[in-house]
Amino acid sequence: MQDQTIALTLCLSMCAAYGLQLGSDHGPLYRLYNDLLEHYKPYIRPRKNPNETVEVVVSYSMASVEALEETTQTVDSSGFLTLQWTDDLLTWNSNEYGGIDYINIPVEKLWFPDLSLTNGVDVLSLILPIGEKARVTSNGSVTWFRDLKKRTKCSLDMRHFPFDTQTCSINLIQWVTDIRQVNMTAGIVVIESSLFQRNGEWEITGKSKGTFLHRYNDHIIQTEIEFTFIFKRKYLYYIITNILPVMLLSVLNLGVFLLPPESGEKVSLCISIVLSYAVFLSVIGGRLPEVSDTVSIFSIYLLTMMFLKVATTLVTVLGLNVYHGFSEQNVSCATEQQEIHCLNTFREHDSPKKKIQI
Repeated sequence: MQDQTIALTLCLSMCAAYGLQLGSDHGPLYRLYNDLLEHYKPYIRPRKNPNETVEVVVSYSMASVEALEETTQTVDSSGFLTLQWTDDLLTWNSNEYGGIDYINIPVEKLWFPDLSLTNGVDVLSLILPIGEKARVTSNGSVTWFRDLKKRTKCSLDMRHFPFDTQTCSINLIQWVTDIRQVNMTAGIVVIESSLFQRNGEWEITGKSKGTFLHRYNDHIIQTEIEFTFIFKRKYLYYIITNILPVMLLSVLNLGVFLLPPESGEKVSLCISIVLSYAVFLSVIGGRLPEVSDTVSIFSIYLLTMMFLKVATTLVTVLGLNVYHGFSEQNVSCATEQQEIHCLNTFREHDSPKKKIQI
């Protein structure tokens, strides 16, 4: 009886151990994640040799341009940053893990480069993960796709408004590390045609990239990456609503001299045209930034035409004053002659020989 109890106990123990073994074996993917991240420290640079530099390639894909505000000189845009680097601590032999060549790992669990948006409207614009996953291959290559929807500053040149072309950029710089630890280089800059949403006012006519070094002292040198886009304004709307009406007002301005003085509407027409120019000047001024570095040629043209119209109004008033002055003098003279003629006619009946000489 005792032997049977011992045999049953051993059998149950073996079954329990086998069951635990089966329960703990979640497959090669689980083992791969566990082996890679069990002792991984995301705050340590991904190099086995601490003297080696991490090479990071930064690319940008433009997806849409929501707005380019002239008054605030800002650009609202959406796109994708692509950051690529090699992590020496995330390599494996795919044959030992069921032929798995790549996996997706949350970026928060990995080391990632420190970048900051330098021309953002926000006070601090660090490029931090917001729930994305990075693609990691068996040779340690890491690719992180980061959504970037920001409002950035852009210095506008409104001299040729509304036929202007503006150049705006997205600037990224290292936040803590320097070039000896992490070397940033600009990759490609593209306009994602499959996702790009066209803007009704602006079109992108060019793009470029650049890399600049900032030397703060002999020990700290950081890299700044610049992605530049050239925006050209679609001017058809402004031709219809601004330029053509102003040209018609200029023609109407000449019609003041063709209007006869007897109509009594010359001054009213002049004042109406002056007010129209003032309205257009106010509308155009409301769309332009409040800076004195560059002034729109169109605004100067409107202001010049307004001055000419004020001068035309003054000349019209002077001309009417002179015209009506001569008219009153002629009327008074004609009235005096009529009175004398009537008096002579009356005296002819009494004394035909006595006439009043004019």
